[in-house]
Amino acid sequence: MNVAIDFQRLLPAWLELQSVATIAHIESESNYERTTELLNGLLDIVRDDATHPFFSLLAVVGDLIEAYEIDSDSFRHEEGSETFREKSYG
Repeated sequence: MNVAIDFQRLLPAWLELQSVATIAHIESESNYERTTELLNGLLDIVRDDATHPFFSLLAVVGDLIEAYEIDSDSFRHEEGSETFREKSYG
């Protein structure tokens, strides 16, 4: 399937989104904290409604957090520690 993406329209939409809520690869504890706040806000709105328009955004933000936790030394599996995904989905 060959889907044409209009990058001329995508760029301003992406920049507008970034001005409202930074969504990017997490590279520091402060990025992690900010992204976790975003996730918590999305969870308050979406809850468990898979049909909510923010549901996919919630999943993407959760994936960013999970990737950081896996890569970060501070979240290496130690006895008694859990990643965000393990806490949320057990």
